[in-house]
Amino acid sequence: MDPMDPSEGGGRGAARVALVSADPQPAWLAQARALWGEEIEILHVGAASDCQALARITRLDAAILDARIGAGAQALVASLAARAVPALVLEPEPGDSAALAWLRAGAAECLAWGVGAERIAVALRRLLARERSRREALRRASGSNVVRAQHDIIEQLNSALLVVDAAGRIAYCNPPAEQILGATHEALLGRSAWDWFGAPAGEESLVARSLRRGERFKGAEAVIMRPDGRRVPVGMSCAPMEAADGARTGAVAVFQDLSDTKQLRTQLLQHEKLASIGQLAAGVAHEINNPMGFIHANLFQIAEYVQDLRRVWGQVEALLEAARKAEAPELREAAEALGAEAEAVDVAFVLGDLAKAVRESQEGSERIRHIVQDLRDFSHQDTAERVLADLNQCLDSTANIVWPMMKHVVTLEKRYADLPAVPCFPMQLKQVFMNLLVNAYQAIEEAVGQSGATGTIALETRRSPGGVEVAVRDTGVGIPPEHRSRIFDPFFTTKKVGAGTGLGLSTSFGIVQRHGGRLAVESEPGVGTCFRLFLPVDDVEDLPE
Repeated sequence: MDPMDPSEGGGRGAARVALVSADPQPAWLAQARALWGEEIEILHVGAASDCQALARITRLDAAILDARIGAGAQALVASLAARAVPALVLEPEPGDSAALAWLRAGAAECLAWGVGAERIAVALRRLLARERSRREALRRASGSNVVRAQHDIIEQLNSALLVVDAAGRIAYCNPPAEQILGATHEALLGRSAWDWFGAPAGEESLVARSLRRGERFKGAEAVIMRPDGRRVPVGMSCAPMEAADGARTGAVAVFQDLSDTKQLRTQLLQHEKLASIGQLAAGVAHEINNPMGFIHANLFQIAEYVQDLRRVWGQVEALLEAARKAEAPELREAAEALGAEAEAVDVAFVLGDLAKAVRESQEGSERIRHIVQDLRDFSHQDTAERVLADLNQCLDSTANIVWPMMKHVVTLEKRYADLPAVPCFPMQLKQVFMNLLVNAYQAIEEAVGQSGATGTIALETRRSPGGVEVAVRDTGVGIPPEHRSRIFDPFFTTKKVGAGTGLGLSTSFGIVQRHGGRLAVESEPGVGTCFRLFLPVDDVEDLPE
């Protein structure tokens, strides 16, 4: 029996609402009851599992969830959403990010804890009115029990279902469709479907082609444009609806959000590409290392030879001076010839410059050996478990690899603190550092253009309460305020076409999260950007400074 259905029981009964809270009588409840009157029946349960059990044995029209119940709260919201039971969440930590997390989990509304009984009462009535409107619309279409059963099945589908009329207006959508489209049932009904299912100029969306041309699609990929500007990739099947005389009366579309699937697929492709690049880099590094070893050893040998020649030349100069003072004409002529040749060649300069060239070559070869070693380390596959790693070494070796690419426009500053070993996957963190350094270099390159000027990338590590922090700061173009909230979204990029995939920062954000850390950004257009990475270390406070 539906308590909001006047056809069952001869009148509209009290709506059954589950109150999921450790406190059976919260402060706001008495006043809210007075506002509701007898039209709402509150059924108190103390835990998420109790609410799920209650939902299995009785029809719930809504639920009020105290987010402080802890474990299982989000799973409960998702379970209720699957049963088409709207959930009003009372969140103790107000803010857009917390509310958005609950809405993504399937909540119908989210209010800050302590907003007062009146707002809670109004919000619950709004949810119940929405459900009543949905059911009454279905009853107007058909009063049969079969249709009602079909409706319940459609409402509880995991896939989103959307029906548009002959004019392309939204006639029906189930809860998963509301969640993907980012709007409530009331906001969607009667709206043009093309507000969400658009297409590039000169093309038609899949839904439009089904409606206007009668085409059918199964498992095709499309993109939905949400009101908040987010692009949602979906897998869609759609078909036209036709009357008995063959006239098209609308179209129906079933779709699923492919955001996670596409991101996983792209990450797998990226992983395979990085693995291939890593194998290639390891092979190149190995091949370079052998001849570089010969060059390095030979340069040291040449340096020793130069020292030996210096000693011999000292004796030659003494002999030359003695020969010039000798009486024999032949000896004086030979000495004069040797002196003239030495002056023409400028032996003293050659010996000094040769020594300088050898020293510079030794430094260069030593630098190449370090780069090759860092490249070999970077190309190694990560361990299956976390290991203790030197974060300074991870950052510095990655910077050494990138440096040859960016040294023409970048000055690199390093301020490393004495850090404890960090439990991590070192190769994954090196990938994060690589992404941040490349982004910083590209931002500086865009800022300086062809001016010949240079920018600065500052690398800093320090201890932080509960862990360690890495900062990568640049003097590049900066990030506009309207883009900062989206820079960690998959496929979002402000770079020119072909210059970026929009996955570098998204991948980095995911890696840092898997380490239990945080990745944040501070930026000002025209000034620069700073990315701060925090990683937890349990015993950092116990270590000596």
